[in-house]
Amino acid sequence: MKPVSGASTLELMEGANRYNRWVFDRVRDGLGRRVLEVGCGTGTITDYLLDRELVVGIDVVEDYVRSTARRYRDHANVVILQQDLTESIQILRRYGFDSAVSVNVLEHIADDAAAIKAVYDLLPPGGVFALLVPSHPALLGRFDRDIGHHRRYTKRGLKCQLESAGWMVGVRLLGQRRLRGVRLYDQLVPLFAALDGLELPIGLSLTARARKPGEGAHAAREATMRPAA
Repeated sequence: MKPVSGASTLELMEGANRYNRWVFDRVRDGLGRRVLEVGCGTGTITDYLLDRELVVGIDVVEDYVRSTARRYRDHANVVILQQDLTESIQILRRYGFDSAVSVNVLEHIADDAAAIKAVYDLLPPGGVFALLVPSHPALLGRFDRDIGHHRRYTKRGLKCQLESAGWMVGVRLLGQRRLRGVRLYDQLVPLFAALDGLELPIGLSLTARARKPGEGAHAAREATMRPAA
């Protein structure tokens, strides 16, 4: 990831509170009490996890880790670590996670398959991994490169990649605007929330809810692939 461009993007996202809440509401289902946040950045999503028993946010960018650790230093249930999932997960095993979340992060990881498998190995049977990633590979361009994206995903590709690691998966297409319009989009969130049940064939992001087979895994079989507003 390019730290400067990434920092600018995260600062922009911090100013769109309703937008961030809307995004979190689409990945929150299945998250438990002990949550691993993959790619915590500046804490945009961490803010919505403060009511959990434990939140461990990890990132590979030292500046993000340092500033986010300071931001939550008074929250005993929040731990921020500099950690690369694709290199080692041993230090993370001690936390006993029951779920994990990742919002607009997987596309920044060169070996995304290794990261997906690492999260799988860290969760118990029945554990949920909720994530959001950019969709439509044909749209991959300068905007993506400027903020460190390696790729965009298709519904089929993301589902297959998660299933290859062992997950049971449901994937949805999520309507979302480009970042340059995020402040306007923040004002329109109530309208989009009201339309969330509509099935539209367009969208710039995908949400996935992956469950590790085992206890409670039967619920994942009910997840269906369908476009979302």
